[in-house]
Amino acid sequence: MDYDPIQSLETAGYVGREASFLYLVAVHSGFFLRRQYHRFTQREGGRMATRFLTKAHRHRHVQVIECGQRRHIYHLTAKPVYAALGLPGSQHRRIKSDAYIKSRLMVLDFILDHIDADILVTEAAKVDFFTTQCGVKLELLPQSYVGRPLYFSDAFPILVSRIGVPRFTFFDEGQVSDSRFERFLEQYQPLFSALGASELIYLADTEANVRRAKAAFERCFPVDRIRGVTPLTPMGVDHFLKFLRARQFFEAEGGGVLTSELEVLREGETLYTTLEHQALYAAWKTGATNAAKIRERFLQSPLRLTFTTTVLPYSYPIYTLRQDGQSEEGNETHQQTPQETPAMEA
Repeated sequence: MDYDPIQSLETAGYVGREASFLYLVAVHSGFFLRRQYHRFTQREGGRMATRFLTKAHRHRHVQVIECGQRRHIYHLTAKPVYAALGLPGSQHRRIKSDAYIKSRLMVLDFILDHIDADILVTEAAKVDFFTTQCGVKLELLPQSYVGRPLYFSDAFPILVSRIGVPRFTFFDEGQVSDSRFERFLEQYQPLFSALGASELIYLADTEANVRRAKAAFERCFPVDRIRGVTPLTPMGVDHFLKFLRARQFFEAEGGGVLTSELEVLREGETLYTTLEHQALYAAWKTGATNAAKIRERFLQSPLRLTFTTTVLPYSYPIYTLRQDGQSEEGNETHQQTPQETPAMEA
């Protein structure tokens, strides 16, 4: 940007801390809670937040989602605000499903926990970082198609450490299965493999989902991959090489093999039965292939990907959100007008 987006909000009557918080909301979430404004300003108590919310309501920049039990979610909806911040096409201003809203509230909590971090937010910034600074080919980036290739469509923030190590994030807002996380891992696997060191941070608000995510991650990136365990080498590449040597010696010596080699032969006769196995053995006997080539074929380089999990210690009122109205995605929500908005949130 060739202008200060915070200053553009200050001209609308917001003081610096209010403008800065709205900027964070617009960029990262679109939704916020009163307690998150308290965290950002590092002030407890109601007056400051009430003045901020009253001002935002007066300008019709936010709407309120009533969650029951005097709890509310604030939604930054004003198109002029997003345009002033250089985000005229942001989807954050549109009402979404409960799950989406909760995930964005979780994202905002994470951002507030890492307020001084170097964060890649936009699609353009992420593509530029990985292709220009990391040297990753464009086709290896996670993508989907919405009229055009759309990269990093999950829109989760990516942190970059001081030494340039990317730290990916995945937010589980309470999924009942691992399918979405598994699709995420599958989509990101080419990028993970192309990078040197990297980290994936899985964030949820329950221990049960964290345990389930760890199991899903281990299924997708099993430790056995570094031993060359594949459908063709189910006991690892070393076992297959022992079988090739034992079979060649057995045939050359007319059956004179050690007991340990005989055991490998018996196991291999039931495991290595495909045409590809036969072709590899034929190439082994003629010297067209060797142990180094076979290792290169089946051994997979271990990922330098660190997987960490975090249980966010915050509560979200999202599951009491059902009231009167209808969201874009078919989920019921009730949005109050500024005049209906209560002054306090429990």
